[in-house]
Amino acid sequence: MHICLISPSFPPMVDGGVAISTGRLVERFLRAGYRVTVLTTPPNSPENSGCGSPFNREHLALCYDFVEDPLHSQPAVANLCDSFQVRQQQDPFDVILAYFVYPGGYLATILGERLRLPVVCSCRGNDITKDMFIDPSTIATVLQRSTHLIFVSNSLLRMADTLVPCRAKATFVANAVDCSMFVPAADSRVKSTVESAQPTVVGTSGILRWKKGIPLFLDLIRQLCVSPEVRILIAGYSWFADDEQQIAAFLRDFELTDRVEITGPLPHPEMCRALQRMDIYVSTSYQEGMPNGVLEAMACGLPVVATDADGTPELVEDGVTGYLCRMGDLETLAAGCHRLIEQPVLRQCMGKAGRQRVQQYFHPDQEAAAIAEILHQVCAEFPKA
Repeated sequence: MHICLISPSFPPMVDGGVAISTGRLVERFLRAGYRVTVLTTPPNSPENSGCGSPFNREHLALCYDFVEDPLHSQPAVANLCDSFQVRQQQDPFDVILAYFVYPGGYLATILGERLRLPVVCSCRGNDITKDMFIDPSTIATVLQRSTHLIFVSNSLLRMADTLVPCRAKATFVANAVDCSMFVPAADSRVKSTVESAQPTVVGTSGILRWKKGIPLFLDLIRQLCVSPEVRILIAGYSWFADDEQQIAAFLRDFELTDRVEITGPLPHPEMCRALQRMDIYVSTSYQEGMPNGVLEAMACGLPVVATDADGTPELVEDGVTGYLCRMGDLETLAAGCHRLIEQPVLRQCMGKAGRQRVQQYFHPDQEAAAIAEILHQVCAEFPKA
């Protein structure tokens, strides 16, 4: 099977979870003997133009002609269609798999109609929870024209189904995490607050932006740092200078600069080391598909205190692997964190339960097998030209 994968980012880029997800998926597709052509955006720098050792370059082709706004870039879309028409004649694709409804899914439906190929669109989160209120007609077009739809959480499927009835051609396939890469810290043994000279580290990860509930997280920091034994670790960075300045000003104003560490951008393997420094993981999001950061934290054996945004409750079992609260509920967030700060044994028990959960239900091989089965099915059922 020759798969055309359309994604706004792909390794070596790691901004957001999609590059990590697509890289993980393609690695397994290549191992299974599939051929993959990836249509994506160029790497951030020339030295990152290679794909690294996990990829069998003999069966992988990269095309950096991704159109970031196809609705308003018709000449670029026309040129792309012409280019892929030639590719299709020389080395035919069997199916198109696109990540995100827009722009990837929208671009895929245009290519699919031109090349007469089935289109599978993977709906990841922001494309439904945010964009359906900004441009619902575009979202509806992709949902209608796609041959099949993949949703990373059942909550996203329910939301999309209210816009366009699509349940009959949709499948839930959860995100995954590599539990051989993301592992608990080697010295993660239980110590009481009295016995340990080390502070309790409460952390979060990812790109700092509105949907992650950063103002709520900052308010939470103020409450938690009343205790001198608490430190904060943010394994991430902000896309926008204004946001960085506001966060820095907040920390200065409340004299928290020495209590809060912000790592900045991290290569994916280093994210594991950052998580291993934490004792409790917090997610204050307002919008999520199925958050990679929460999955990775659970794989590292961390209890998670999180808002119930979108697919998060499908990951975190309230009272078992951590605590859930309503979005924006600072009081309940703080109470969950304080409970875990005060009870190291409870932290360890919840963290262990979380790792067992991701090992059982969110394995990369399960994700790849489910997607491969969908691709084979749509190819078999799609009318031949």
